[in-house]
Amino acid sequence: MSYDYSSESRQLELPNPYRVQNAIMVWGAALLTLAGLVCLWWGREAWAAAHAASGVIPVVAGLGLLTAGVWSAAKVATRLRFFFGRKRPASLAPELAPGTFGGSEAALHLQDTLRQGVLAYPEPQGPIEGLLYNVAPHLITAPLPLQALARKQAFNLAGLLITLASFAVASLMVSRASVRPWLALGYFVFGFVFLMRPVMAQSTARLSVQSVVGLIASAVLAPVAIGLVAPSLPSWGTLSLAPQTTVMLLSGVAALTLVMLAVLGQVAPPPATRTSAHQSRLSFNAPPSALMDELDRQFQSTWTERIPNRRYARAEPLIDPSRHAAPFAGELMEETQPMPMGGSTAASLSAALGSPRHRWIAVLDLYAAALTTVAVILALVVVHGLSASPQAWDEHLGQVGLSAILLLVAAFCQRAAEELWGRFDFESTLVWVEFAGSYQSSTIGTGNMVRSQVNSNNQVVRVENMTLRVWRTRIESVAFHKDGERQITAMFSTDQEAQDLASHLTDFAQAQSALVAAVSPADQARLAALGLADRQLAQAAGVAGALPSADAFLAPGLTLQDPPAAGGQASTPDAPAASAVVPGGSASGGAAAFCHACGAPLAPQARFCSACGQAVHS
Repeated sequence: MSYDYSSESRQLELPNPYRVQNAIMVWGAALLTLAGLVCLWWGREAWAAAHAASGVIPVVAGLGLLTAGVWSAAKVATRLRFFFGRKRPASLAPELAPGTFGGSEAALHLQDTLRQGVLAYPEPQGPIEGLLYNVAPHLITAPLPLQALARKQAFNLAGLLITLASFAVASLMVSRASVRPWLALGYFVFGFVFLMRPVMAQSTARLSVQSVVGLIASAVLAPVAIGLVAPSLPSWGTLSLAPQTTVMLLSGVAALTLVMLAVLGQVAPPPATRTSAHQSRLSFNAPPSALMDELDRQFQSTWTERIPNRRYARAEPLIDPSRHAAPFAGELMEETQPMPMGGSTAASLSAALGSPRHRWIAVLDLYAAALTTVAVILALVVVHGLSASPQAWDEHLGQVGLSAILLLVAAFCQRAAEELWGRFDFESTLVWVEFAGSYQSSTIGTGNMVRSQVNSNNQVVRVENMTLRVWRTRIESVAFHKDGERQITAMFSTDQEAQDLASHLTDFAQAQSALVAAVSPADQARLAALGLADRQLAQAAGVAGALPSADAFLAPGLTLQDPPAAGGQASTPDAPAASAVVPGGSASGGAAAFCHACGAPLAPQARFCSACGQAVHS
C-alpha cells in the first residue's frame, strides 16, 4: 500500500504509537548486542590461546545473543517513523469504484446495524470464559480483537496456574530426593509442550478437562508413583529441572497476568448505540435518477478534508421508457473519511504510566526489559564460567536453561505489548439513503397550438408517493495496527443532520419543472426571430386576400408622407405622389390599422392581433 500525501491537512499524520516500546526495546537491543560481542571476544581469546574446546561455548552464546540484539534493533528501526495515509484505515465493507453499482454482505450487515441500532458481539463459551466475563462484565462490549486476546490469554493463564499449583503440591509431597528430578522433568515437559509453546506462538494452550483432571491427580499421586519406579531409574546427580520448571511457570503466570491487566485496561463502559432515521413521502415531476444526482452532489459537498467518501452500496433507480408506469428503488450508502481520535497514543513513558489505557502495556514492556537483563547476566556468568573450566558444564547447564526461558518469556511480552500499542480509534459519519416508489410517464405540450407556430412537447416522468428514508449516525471505530480490520465500537445519533438532508432532497425534488422553456440568450434571440417570421407570414396571408396599405408594414409610430408640390402647393389627386418604398409591401396613401393593445400593425380584415392575440374591435 502506498502512502498518500496531501499538504492541505495534517490530521492523518498520527504520532508514532510505538514510541514508548521502541525506547524500551533499544535498551534490550543494546544490552543483547553488547553481551554478544563480549562473548565473541572471550571466544576469540580462547581460540588465540589454542583452547579450541573452551572457545566454542562463548562463540555459540555470543552468536545467539548478537542475533537477538540485531533482530531487536532491526525491529525498532522499522518503526522509527510512522506513516498513515488517507487510504487507511481499512474500510468497514468492500468499496465500490466510482461509476459502479452493487453492494456486499458486509454492506448489508452495516445497513442492518443502522436499521436496528445495535452492535452484535459473540456470547461467552465455556467455564473459563464464563468466569472471565463475570469478573469483567464490560468486556462483552469491548472490540472483538480485545475480546479474542482476553479469552485466549485467560485460558492460558488458567492452565499455567493449575499446572503451577499441581507442581507445588506434588513437590511438597515428595519425601525422597531421587524423586524430585523426575517429577520436575515431567512437569517441565508438560508445561513447555502444552502450555508455554502455544503461549509463545500467540495461540491457545492445549488444556482440556482431561488435562485438568490429570494435573489434579498428579499433584496427589505422582510423587508416590515415581517413588515406586525410582530405584530402577538412572540418577540425575546434582542436576535438577526444578528451578527451571518453577521459573518457567512463575514468569509465564506473571507475563499473562500483566497481559490480562493491559487488555482490561483497554475496556471502556458500554458504548452508545443510537442512530438517526428520517422517513418522508413526496411526489415530484422528474426522473428519480435526478434525486440520486443531487444526493451525489450533496455528499461531495460534505467530504471530510476534501477526501472522497467511501462508497459501500449504490443502486440506481432505473426506469423503463417503454412502460407507462412501473415501480423503482434506489439507495446510496457512504462513509466519510475516518479521522483519528485523540488519546490513542502515548507521547512518553511517563505519559503512558499516567494513562489508564497505556499503564499496564508500559509495565508489560518494562517487565520484558527486566527479564532480558536478568537473562543476559545469567548468560554472561555461564559463558565466563565455562570459559574458565569447560569440564564443569553440568554445574552451569541449569543457568543456561534459565536464561533461555527468560528470553522467550520476554519476547512473548514484547509481542503482546506490540499488539496493544497498535490500537487506533477513529470517528466518521455513516449515511444511508434509500427511496422507493412508482413512476408514470406522460407527454406535455408547451405553446399555443392554434395561432402560434412556436410550440414544443416533452416526455415527463411523474413520481407519485415516493418513500424517502435517511439513516445517519456518527460512529466510532477501532483498528489494531494500521492495516488491521476495523470495527464499529459506538454509534451516536445525528437527528438534525438527518432532517436537513431529507429536507434538502425534498426541496430539490419539488422544485423540478415539468415544462420546457428557452432560458439562454441565444434561445431567446431565436424565438424573437421566429416571432417576427410568424407576424410576416400572417401579414402575407392578409395581402393575398386584400392589398393592405403601406403603413401596415411599417414599425409602430411611422407613417408615409407625400412630398409638397412645386411652388409650395399641395399635390392634387390627379398628380402622382412620391411615396416611400417599404420592403415586402407597396406604396399607399391610406391609413394603417394598429392593435389598440400592443400597437402592432394589423392585417386587413384581421379579427385578432397576430402579435398578442387580442381581439380587434371593428
